[in-house]
Amino acid sequence: MRQYLERGILLGVLGSMAALGIWMQVSLLEPSATTPSVGPGHDPDYYIQNFTATGRDEAGVIYVLKAERLVHFPDDNTSLLDVPHLVQYDAGRPARETTSESGWMSGDGSEILLTGNVEVKQLKSADDPGSVTRTQRLLVKLKREG
Repeated sequence: MRQYLERGILLGVLGSMAALGIWMQVSLLEPSATTPSVGPGHDPDYYIQNFTATGRDEAGVIYVLKAERLVHFPDDNTSLLDVPHLVQYDAGRPARETTSESGWMSGDGSEILLTGNVEVKQLKSADDPGSVTRTQRLLVKLKREG
């Protein structure tokens, strides 16, 4: 008699588990009847390999920005940069080179947020021995052309 009771309980548990599995497949895997509204997403509209941009003012070149790849997002006009390399020029001073693993450029191009093993090298000159600064995150405000 005890065997029949144990088998009945086991079959009841297995049957309940099977019913629960079927219910989950039907109710959870079925697409919902309501579709979320689709608005403008943050999807890229173009990619540029071996990107280079040059900033100029009335005196000449003030910076050169290069990246292995630029990804542009039209909804806010921002860009992501892979392995950016920025060289900034200031009259009468040695150039400054900044590199990192990745970066983000603002929509108006006035700011670049560099992240991941950021290295800033102030190049040597006759009266300046130069320097190297390392960090994980750096915000650079670029001089505007004009």
